[in-house]
Amino acid sequence: MSSAAVINTFLGHIFTGRMDEALALVAPDARFIPSRPEPTAAVPLFGTFVGPEGARRVFTTFAEVLEPGRFEVEGTLEQGELVTLFGQLEHMVRATGKPFRSDWAMVCKVVDGKVALYHFYEDTLALGEALAG
Repeated sequence: MSSAAVINTFLGHIFTGRMDEALALVAPDARFIPSRPEPTAAVPLFGTFVGPEGARRVFTTFAEVLEPGRFEVEGTLEQGELVTLFGQLEHMVRATGKPFRSDWAMVCKVVDGKVALYHFYEDTLALGEALAG
């Protein structure tokens, strides 16, 4: 399976609620970085999370904080182990009811058929403002 196919399969499992199937595609030492690698109390989605349990924490926290909405993938670029996706999103912050809109990009690395890096980039200022209420 190509690196892009692994990432698309992983995301497909996440988007359809098949967490265990998604986590089976995650390397034990994989790094998951949703936006910023440094954690902060104000934005629970910031930080670096490791392995399948780190991935579970990222997506569980996402579901606790945000009501998923529009997530459009405009394109995918693949070069060997590296995969980049980009597009636009719009979610609702559960605690504030505010929308969070952003362009986004994701850089991933696949090693031996497993997700080894998942780094998501989005408008962190807009996310912080939507969370602040």
